[in-house]
Amino acid sequence: MSYNWHLYIIWDYRWVFVRGAMFTFELTLLSLAVGVIVGLPLGMARGAQHRLPRAIAMPIIEFFRSTPSLVQLFWIYYALPILIGVRLEAMVACTLGLGLHSAAYIAEIFRAGIASIDKGQSLAAKSIGMSYLTSMRRIILPQAVRRMIPPFINELANLIKLTTLASVLAVYELLHEANDLIAQTFRPFEIYTALAIAFLVIIFPLIYLSRKLELYWAKRS
Repeated sequence: MSYNWHLYIIWDYRWVFVRGAMFTFELTLLSLAVGVIVGLPLGMARGAQHRLPRAIAMPIIEFFRSTPSLVQLFWIYYALPILIGVRLEAMVACTLGLGLHSAAYIAEIFRAGIASIDKGQSLAAKSIGMSYLTSMRRIILPQAVRRMIPPFINELANLIKLTTLASVLAVYELLHEANDLIAQTFRPFEIYTALAIAFLVIIFPLIYLSRKLELYWAKRS
């Protein structure tokens, strides 16, 4: 069975893909900001010496890691407004949902990065009177950040892919724009092929960079 490809459609509607890509980048950056802001304190609490911070952080992290991100988006968009009495816009709900989902993984990245630093440095900082937060800011985190970068880049790539879930809430990212375009042109093969290539162009450089950084720092360590 042969299929007549109408590739000119991709060029004719190129600005639709550009617009969707811009929205995807915006949603990714906003969600990433939420993920970092929430994930850093969660990661520090997860790796804390005292039980109370760990007892608070662990169920939060495991909840968002163990439940589907699509279910989280639906709950935040449809159920949360019932509890707080304020309706959330789709973009806000998606940013919050994807950000919290990403925060759980970013927290583990922070925790693993902090745990990879020799404990003797923490003990030395404590022996000269540094508080936990001060030793983290001045000694531990500056060293741990380098080890966190490759997995952090991988999480960023994963977050870009997760933005496609926002299409179910009518957020005009790449997948939603593609579905609208298919409804107009009735050419799903061309549109979905272009969509897959677009994500490949966006995400593959990040994965490649992450691998290169891992190899570079493995040689230097």
